Amino acid sequence: MFISVTRLHLKGKRKLPKFFFHTIKSILQSKKAEGLKFSSFNKEGWDTYWTLTVWESKEDMIFFRNNGNHLKAMKTSRTIADKLEYINCERETIPTWNECKDKLYKKYGRLE
Repeated sequence: MFISVTRLHLKGKRKLPKFFFHTIKSILQSKKAEGLKFSSFNKEGWDTYWTLTVWESKEDMIFFRNNGNHLKAMKTSRTIADKLEYINCERETIPTWNECKDKLYKKYGRLE
């Protein structure tokens, strides 16, 4: 399985409506995405949002990422977020949120 974890930190509360608009559209797209096995959303406070998606293959994730509403959301994220971080890996099992966060924090040199 191909695992993708993302973390987005918004620039401010005024960015929330645009963020949620694109999030809803991306979720609707994901419900039809080929190869998506599992998805989860997590948040920290009002300004930090995480996604965990599990795909049958890396190619399935790339196709989703580079098309439709998700592509529009990624382009918009550059204007609404001041931090965009991600990790990808291959695993046989779905990681816990704590595992995801630890791995991402290590990649970006934080101990949070």
